[in-house]
Amino acid sequence: MYDVFASSTASRRNGNSPFSRRVSSQDIDEHAEQVSDWQLTYDQMTAGRFHGELTEFSLDWMQVIRDRTNQSLIKRGSAKPGTINFSIPLSFSGDFYCDGHLVSEGNALVAHADDLPQLRTPDEMDLVMITVDQNILEQELVLQGIAFESTHLPKTYQLKGLALPQNLRNILAELEYGSAHAQFDLSDECIRRQFRDAIMLQLFELLPSSQPIGITPSARKRTVDRACEYALAHLDEPLSILDMCHTLGASRRKLQYCFQETLGTNPVAYLRALRLNAARRELRQGAAQVSVQEVASRWGFWHLSRFSSEYRAMFGERPSQTLHR
Repeated sequence: MYDVFASSTASRRNGNSPFSRRVSSQDIDEHAEQVSDWQLTYDQMTAGRFHGELTEFSLDWMQVIRDRTNQSLIKRGSAKPGTINFSIPLSFSGDFYCDGHLVSEGNALVAHADDLPQLRTPDEMDLVMITVDQNILEQELVLQGIAFESTHLPKTYQLKGLALPQNLRNILAELEYGSAHAQFDLSDECIRRQFRDAIMLQLFELLPSSQPIGITPSARKRTVDRACEYALAHLDEPLSILDMCHTLGASRRKLQYCFQETLGTNPVAYLRALRLNAARRELRQGAAQVSVQEVASRWGFWHLSRFSSEYRAMFGERPSQTLHR
């Protein structure tokens, strides 16, 4: 499974920066010690040589960790102080226990940093852990109309029927590939914000809003008009749905409803179309020394092949064709 591991028993760090780290290890204690600002203890429960791979991203008030291991482990400890931790399995093989209870496939765990339950992980575990500053998380959830009582944690949430694991896998793939191949620079606050907001939108899917939506057609139109006006006035900034939510004081669910009823599309598709059109205009200008990759990343498209595919689907030609016309 882990082709990246050679015969060396020492951990290896690849392409590390203040905002991203990748560590591989064949020592279980060393692996546990690598998670920044966490205090963890791992005990190996199954026989065989341990292989672990840890990828970590620091996105200001959010920490994203992908932990891949090949043996069943007992995990205990605490996360980064002052945070709420979301532990979401992307894939696993075997039984998974949380505080002595068997966890069925399709569950996510949410817990306080200092109250992480003991886990017994299965073999071949691929787990993403997302820690969010508790104060910021609670502010975001109020805006989204999501009832969330942190005193009720730890708690498990159903993943069944949600695209959350696959969407997180895609976001992590972009982060990992982009960092490893220098497609973008995470020292850019704007880029960190884009990824952070994309992850937050996925967490909102895990904690759905119970807030009713009652809004007249004229009010829906005003909301969409304000959102469009704001987006068009900031075309030089890769906006996110959370930017719109903060500006309009509206939840993601309300924006979704207003756009769908008024324009027959959703705000994500609307923003993507605006960014694709802005990228096309820049490519048409054909400035000296500009590259498709530079233009794509400037407009918030971090995955070049995906950008090219979406661009060709929208405009009927490749970005390079537009650039060199």
